[in-house]
Amino acid sequence: MTPLWQHSLSLMIATVLGAAIGMERELSDKAAGLRTNILICVGACLFMMVSREFTGQPDADPTRIAAQIVSGIGFLGAGAIMRDGEHVTGLTTAATIWVVAAIGMTVGFGNYRTAAATTVLVLVIQSLFPRLDAYVDELRQRHTFRITSDFDENDMEEIKTVFREAGVRVLRRKLMKKGGKYYSEWYVAGPRLEQKNVVRKLLNNSNVRELTY
Repeated sequence: MTPLWQHSLSLMIATVLGAAIGMERELSDKAAGLRTNILICVGACLFMMVSREFTGQPDADPTRIAAQIVSGIGFLGAGAIMRDGEHVTGLTTAATIWVVAAIGMTVGFGNYRTAAATTVLVLVIQSLFPRLDAYVDELRQRHTFRITSDFDENDMEEIKTVFREAGVRVLRRKLMKKGGKYYSEWYVAGPRLEQKNVVRKLLNNSNVRELTY
């Protein structure tokens, strides 16, 4: 039987680590904030400590309780994910819930250093990586170019070449002919600055009558 003081220590450590991540989430105005992350971490820790008490007992499988923690957290994380058309939110919150439970389990197992190191790593990821995400989003901005031109279907390769030379990827395109003019739509992805350069080049082309971006 594990001494009471060790159980109390584990629960206190789980509270502190859960609070550290929860505070960051709270300051970022996320759905799962301070109290939620503390409760998840403490709950996972408690389940893990109960699971350890069955170790060595006949007809007992201590891994079953731990396995159910993972399943239960999966349902909790799924509730944080929301979808509105093509826009999905809550994935990072769900992942945070999952890793906080893992930290609680690690504390409950008695591996305090690993739990603390993981908490620091999570805080670094949550604090610094949004800037990296913003940089990546800047490189892959998506827009639709609508062009009215005198190009025929065969000359559309000229427009495609402009995008390619600028480092802008054409994801899909559509061409229509009406009244002797060609209307084309280009759904592209690439750096915003390069897309602006494409706009400038196309507007300088005498065959382009109108361009919306």
